[in-house]
Amino acid sequence: MKLRTLKELDNSEGTHQLFQVQNDTSTENPVLIPPPSDDPDDPLRWPSWRKDLAFGTSCLFAMLNNFSGTVLSDSLVPIAQDLGVTIDSTSGLLSWVILTLGLSNFIWVPTANWIGTRPSFLLACSIAFIAALWASLSPTFGSLQAATVVGAFGGGASEALSAAIIKDIYFLHERGEKMGYYIFSIASGSSIGPLCGGYIIQKLGWAWAKWVSTIALGVNLLLFVFLLPETRFARSLQISDPEPKDVEAAAQRPFGTAACSKSYLSMLNPWPGLSKDSYLELLIRPLPLIAYPACLYSTLVSPTVMINVLSSVLLIPPPYNFSIGAVGLLNIPGLSTYLHSKSKPRCILTLRIVGQAIGAVIGGVCMDKWSAYRARRSGGLFTPESRLSLIFIPSAVVFAGIVLFGFAAQQQMHWAVIFVAYGFISLGLTSSVSMSMTYVIDTYFPVAAECLEVINGLKNVVAFGFIHATIPWSSAQGYAKMFGTLAGLFVAITLLTVPLILAGPKIRHHTSARWKLITW
Repeated sequence: MKLRTLKELDNSEGTHQLFQVQNDTSTENPVLIPPPSDDPDDPLRWPSWRKDLAFGTSCLFAMLNNFSGTVLSDSLVPIAQDLGVTIDSTSGLLSWVILTLGLSNFIWVPTANWIGTRPSFLLACSIAFIAALWASLSPTFGSLQAATVVGAFGGGASEALSAAIIKDIYFLHERGEKMGYYIFSIASGSSIGPLCGGYIIQKLGWAWAKWVSTIALGVNLLLFVFLLPETRFARSLQISDPEPKDVEAAAQRPFGTAACSKSYLSMLNPWPGLSKDSYLELLIRPLPLIAYPACLYSTLVSPTVMINVLSSVLLIPPPYNFSIGAVGLLNIPGLSTYLHSKSKPRCILTLRIVGQAIGAVIGGVCMDKWSAYRARRSGGLFTPESRLSLIFIPSAVVFAGIVLFGFAAQQQMHWAVIFVAYGFISLGLTSSVSMSMTYVIDTYFPVAAECLEVINGLKNVVAFGFIHATIPWSSAQGYAKMFGTLAGLFVAITLLTVPLILAGPKIRHHTSARWKLITW
């Protein structure tokens, strides 16, 4: 097996002339990077509506799988009572799902590289749909546990592949916005799941929570059949000084013209053919990529699950005395609005999904505009590090949210304080994760799918360990000390951004030219 450097695949090292300079001023329209090939079936030449439908369908899959994985998170007590097991046993419905979601990335990305993105999504969504149906009909806890794990295996395809589609069909100046939408779809699914699950379980029972997932995944499967063509495309990246192209003309080619030589029915073919690479090589080749600094950095700047894990523990017992449904209200979109009848809230509209939506805009659209602004100020030259210079703002919001949550929980403060902390953490994490993952795509574009596989896989393994450590840790030290430690760790990880910003070009040049980590 021959080892190669990244520079042998891409000589740009992530730096691109994003705007052409004319008469000491940069042009308005960005250069299309990577430049679309002459092949009319190149996904970069698709009309914008087809790109958005394909990407939107994959984001819906990411949202629904996180919905399905968390929809039972507030129903562990009734499940334990109905199926005759301990509450400790039912916690596996959450922890093993998170672990399986992560580990399945190491299967689905090689599979997509081998058989294609379209058949991989069709297979994965079919597995998730069948598993949700199985869970709905499960008569025993063992059956329910097995169904949720199988469903998580299918759903794992949405984690890395949905992000990888961004680099397949969108240009550099569009990636930040799309990554923001992708991160929001994952985060909002984890929020909507407990919300809907809490009230479905109260009214209809826990099995109906899985019936809702089954119906939604069935619809998603049909959307994949009709809206997701194959995005895998062999592209040469050995380019320099690309000529500017008209962005508007490239994005508005109508369906069925010279922009695509295939008919609509032929694009629905579920079998685009096998890759020439062996499946074993595809399984192995992502593993060394964790050594790349940007890949390791993005793995550390990952969403935590601590708030979802602790919500029931904090809010169901005194002094809050929330019902399962009320705990789900932590995830309702809207601003914090509360009307009191003496001491009890009559209406709770919280900040969490709004925080995630704002975070997606900051980490997506705003990041793209900021990078374009920085490029124009630098003679039209884009560097991936321009993505990171905004990350300190959402990171400060996350730090404030973590500290506020821990202090409020320790002092048993008013529930509204905890809700505000939820909103802060949701906003900041959505932004910072979007920025870090877009940075990885820009820096290691030829191996972006494999890097995202490693990032998503390892972050879920860490989350699995965190779930098992959280409750004993908080019991031993209290919420204030535990969350204070977590806040300190988050600051330390955020400070790793500084050397990447200051020395990023040198680091990229050194790792691209000298580190032989590429096995294909």
